[in-house]
Amino acid sequence: MKKIQLEKAKPITEAIVPAEISASQCASQTPITTCLEENITWVEQYFVRCSDLIVRRFCIGEAYPCAAVLLYLDGMTDSAVVHDNILSPLMCPVCIDAAMGQKVSQDYFSFMKTQLLPAGEITSVNVMEDGVQAMMNGDVFLLLDGSATGLTIDAKGFPHRDMGEPRNEKTLRGPQEAFVEAMRVNTAMLRRRLHTSQLKLEQLTLGTYTQTQVSIVYLEHLANDNIIAELRRRLNNIKQVDSILNASCIEQYIEDRPFSIFPQVQYTERPDKTAAALLEGRVALIVDGSPDVMLLPVLFTQLLQSPEDYYNRIIPGTFIRWIRYIGLFIATTLPSLYVAVTSFHPELIPLNLLLSIAAAREGVPFPAVAEALIMELAFELLREASIRMPGAIGNTIGIVGALVIGDAAVSARLVAPQMVIVVAITAIGSFAIPSVEASYPIRLIRFPLMILAATLGLYGVMLGWLVILMYLVQLRTFGFPYLAPLAPLKNHELMALAVRMPRWCMMVEPLFHKRGGNVPSGCSFFHRAIQPLKQKGDESRGQQQNNFKS
Repeated sequence: MKKIQLEKAKPITEAIVPAEISASQCASQTPITTCLEENITWVEQYFVRCSDLIVRRFCIGEAYPCAAVLLYLDGMTDSAVVHDNILSPLMCPVCIDAAMGQKVSQDYFSFMKTQLLPAGEITSVNVMEDGVQAMMNGDVFLLLDGSATGLTIDAKGFPHRDMGEPRNEKTLRGPQEAFVEAMRVNTAMLRRRLHTSQLKLEQLTLGTYTQTQVSIVYLEHLANDNIIAELRRRLNNIKQVDSILNASCIEQYIEDRPFSIFPQVQYTERPDKTAAALLEGRVALIVDGSPDVMLLPVLFTQLLQSPEDYYNRIIPGTFIRWIRYIGLFIATTLPSLYVAVTSFHPELIPLNLLLSIAAAREGVPFPAVAEALIMELAFELLREASIRMPGAIGNTIGIVGALVIGDAAVSARLVAPQMVIVVAITAIGSFAIPSVEASYPIRLIRFPLMILAATLGLYGVMLGWLVILMYLVQLRTFGFPYLAPLAPLKNHELMALAVRMPRWCMMVEPLFHKRGGNVPSGCSFFHRAIQPLKQKGDESRGQQQNNFKS
């Protein structure tokens, strides 16, 4: 055997072989050689200082022996599959010698793929980068001496969380399953609900270092082709970013307005909600390592809907939906209305209530707007602290902290009792919002509205809402109006928004299949090119200049 001469230690910039190979694997490929030792040395250099690399040398056959090696990463593969389905058949000389009459490596490969190995997926590779990429996805890389071809064998067995109940989208009725961090488990849950060949899954790999797998999921002939093409374009332009760790990382690259407080994509952890969105003509983005599936485009009204609306009967479902709309109004506007009325328009308050408020505010040193800001900020602080604390302690901190702080503030004459009631009702209204990403802008909006109410009274509240509506009207998500069907007005869809329609009145046509394509000739389907980021190492947004034409 040829002795390998160890080289002297190199500087760190020269010793990091894996990063350089991974970053340039699209530009240069290393072919598999017929020398087994050279191939093993290349893999060991690629995974230098990686203690989880397993190199299992063995010999195939007895009458016509052939040196072979199995390469895989410990923890990413199933040890039982490697032993029972790969090593045991390959190391059985009786069946191999009976089938093979001569020592030709290519014949070994053909025999192993068609008759010997019981693995579900076996792929031939000719370059080393494909083999090591399969290893990082949990497969086994098989190489034979004298052959310039390798095999990647499916043996994935990396740990992942079992399916559980949804944590952020709980419902009393309906399925109680939630997505997990494993992408293939999530796609299987969708396949179990949509038994059709029109369910398409296009897979991409994003991130130079993370090599994150992403699946574009849609129903053919229902999804808008312009949306799918635009999503592909935006994703292809971020392939060379350093890392994609979560679905939210992709959101910041592909959304139309990165600095908007309003979400332009929707997240869900429910497979049933994702299947319903696909039937509406929307597109889902599943990111490996993320338990949340991204749905796009999204309308603001869809962020206020819950699967439970459709699992209940028609009238209860409509009632719950309107309760949610009332909660939205309370969460955004109630504190500013209280500040405006008590500070500028006391004539609007009944006399007995006005006297009660005046008596309660006697001795309070702060104006109403300062009370509201202090209590709202204290509640937001309690909410954030309860989320970061362990489960049982967090619930206790949230309840006891609010009671203690509210009672202490009233007893110390820092705030009026009516302000504590207003803040509590506002918090309850914000909890009625079913979408987590929609709750953040709603919680933020009420602070500028309170300041406007303290400055201009009810005129300031109306002015603030006018500015918000003007912004929402011109906001678009993948070319679709964000406030549809309110603006532009669609009477039929507006009725479905106000009333939970019966099943026989629903699913007339996919929601996003045709809308958005009726733009004047010569206008861009997507109304703006993605703005370039000015940060080092990320020029992906500047590359996106080509827009679709109608």
